[in-house]
Amino acid sequence: MQKMILVLILFMQIVYIPNIALADKEILEVDLNLQEQDLAYTFFDLPNGEATLLQSGKGQNILIGTGSLESQEELEERLKMYHVEFIDTVIITNATEEYTGNLQWIINNYNVETIIVPEVIKDQITSFHHLYDMKVKGWKKGDKTELIPFLKTEVIYVEERDIDEKGALVLLFSYGKQTLLYMGIADYEVEKELINSYALKSTILKVADFGSEKGTTQPFLDEVDPQVAILFKKNGTPVSEIVLERLQETWIDIYQTNRLGTVSIKCHNDDYEILTVRPHEQDYSFGLANNIFK
Repeated sequence: MQKMILVLILFMQIVYIPNIALADKEILEVDLNLQEQDLAYTFFDLPNGEATLLQSGKGQNILIGTGSLESQEELEERLKMYHVEFIDTVIITNATEEYTGNLQWIINNYNVETIIVPEVIKDQITSFHHLYDMKVKGWKKGDKTELIPFLKTEVIYVEERDIDEKGALVLLFSYGKQTLLYMGIADYEVEKELINSYALKSTILKVADFGSEKGTTQPFLDEVDPQVAILFKKNGTPVSEIVLERLQETWIDIYQTNRLGTVSIKCHNDDYEILTVRPHEQDYSFGLANNIFK
């Protein structure tokens, strides 16, 4: 890998404010101090499933995935922790329970305006989750939009085969010089197709399918060449040791939410900062990364 990263890490304790809620638990409050031109990706440390919060400096909230139903209490804690009282848009990248388990609860409690789902399974999701009164948009391969000003979003893959993960999305987010490749499916053939069709180089890789060995191949990692990899937890399914070894050997900073806690990446135009939060240990660590490429 022809890459050099200059990283300045600053560890610090950040004052927290107890918030009595959720059966009298103390909930940390995290202030990312987003300026108007900032964007933050926050990857929640749920016991089971995926949920990623996008927040802009202008107050917009987008949630990608809702985690498994058994993670509802932790999801509520994390949303309170980040001062989320409403959610503008929910994006579903995979129709399985680890991604959609709390969809109805989110709709009922956070004044959701829009739900975005894969077009190929739009009717199925609308019917199953009774979304007839909601604004539901279907995304197709090639769709491009700005969900938040200056956040470019492109759908680069939609799974259309008749398999368990039919409808799974692969999304490419670009904000300033920072790019997030959000993989919704782990599959060797899908990765080959993406390598042949797109410039995949990204700052951040959200690893597909909880780090299963069905994907995240070495040729794929070589093409994406990420600085940061995020892995969520699926209950009862450990991350593949093969995938972890590939990530480590490629000199990628690995953030496993079940080990490090919730991970926030605050993006400016030229650099980004990483904050990890362990809510029940009242612990924060904070880093600033300036990236220089050969």
